[in-house]
Amino acid sequence: MGNLILGWFIQTLRNSMNKPGVILITTLLIIMVMSLISVQISKNFYISLSREAYLDFKTLSYQMLISSEGQAIQSLQKELKSQQEKLTLHDPLLKNTFYYENDSMLLELKISDAVNCFNLNSLFEPADNTFNVALAQRKWLERYLRLKFLNESDIESFIDQLIDWVDLDNQPRNFGAENYFYIGPASITPQFTPKRLLVDLSEIKNFPIMQTVSFDDLSTNLCVVPDSSKQFLNINSLTSEDTMLVASFFNNDNLELVESQIIDMPRQGYDSIDFFAEFFSRSKDYPAQVLSLNSKSFHLHGKIVNENFSANLDTLVILDLSNSAVIARRTFNF
Repeated sequence: MGNLILGWFIQTLRNSMNKPGVILITTLLIIMVMSLISVQISKNFYISLSREAYLDFKTLSYQMLISSEGQAIQSLQKELKSQQEKLTLHDPLLKNTFYYENDSMLLELKISDAVNCFNLNSLFEPADNTFNVALAQRKWLERYLRLKFLNESDIESFIDQLIDWVDLDNQPRNFGAENYFYIGPASITPQFTPKRLLVDLSEIKNFPIMQTVSFDDLSTNLCVVPDSSKQFLNINSLTSEDTMLVASFFNNDNLELVESQIIDMPRQGYDSIDFFAEFFSRSKDYPAQVLSLNSKSFHLHGKIVNENFSANLDTLVILDLSNSAVIARRTFNF
């Protein structure tokens, strides 16, 4: 390319020796063209270097995140094995941030309790190749949505559409939505109801009711535990953000009272579920097996940042009765 431009430049000079000003203009034109070529070459070189740097970062950060995840799970297993009675917010496992580093990157990892939310899958009781609706869980969800100031029509719509999304039949409920809504002429992306338990909370964005209800507002304190209908609340790791969840469980509209009981939790946690529940007058009317003193489900939040890139890992890990770990969900963001 340079040789062609130089040859053209020489030939132009020969042809314009007796033309005043042409040599200067030609020289400036050549300089401009060469500058543009240089800029383009530099740009392509920079893009190539950036792409290579990103791929290196992605590979290294993935390895670091997976390694830190494994170390965090081992810490969980060790801690819970030595302290099986209760787990509180003041436990170093939940309170501290863990750091892992190499020569160029620093990884931060935080562990949080994952049980203090309403598991939408707990609405369903698998039985004889079908799903029955758990009445106590439905009533709890209804009370919670009322505290969120949803009207009765929206509450019925959300729950019916949730049930239709999971149940095995194709018959829509009164406020529900079966296959036709999702595959009919009005649907943007044709799809069928999956007829299974939810695997991610984002699935509820498909429901017709979400066209009028804010997902961010509705999803607070709601969660999905993949392939699990179990529901627990660890009373020793509750925060003021869980006030509505606890108030709706005990059917208590006095949010200030409920929040005060959570805030005034003993620093070392409650030793008895009954001692915590006795503050709520109708506690015996609700399933005590939902309440727990410890946890078996945790969120691992890993984050890596360097000068140019960032990476995040969110993992939901569940420990079974034998203390073995199951990765229920793992999400990377680069």
